Amino acid sequence: MPATNPKPAERLRLRLLSALAGTRRSMTTAELRDHVHEHFAEPVVIEAVYRNLTVLERRGDVRRCDGPGRDAYWTAAGTTARSGRSRRA
Repeated sequence: MPATNPKPAERLRLRLLSALAGTRRSMTTAELRDHVHEHFAEPVVIEAVYRNLTVLERRGDVRRCDGPGRDAYWTAAGTTARSGRSRRA
């Protein structure tokens, strides 16, 4: 099996999009990792989640939102979801 098999990565991206589509708020990278593990019984490292979120961001499927601290917050593109923890009102 080639090391760059696109199927597992694309499956993860679909699961991340599903998680974001199922909520009206933004989610952190860690929350998305936990969601994939809990709802799909698929453990995944946070680096893989972040990398695939950036791919989805480049495709225009997700947006990175402002949030407090160092956490990255994400929402599905085209939604008006905001983090309740946002620094801006």
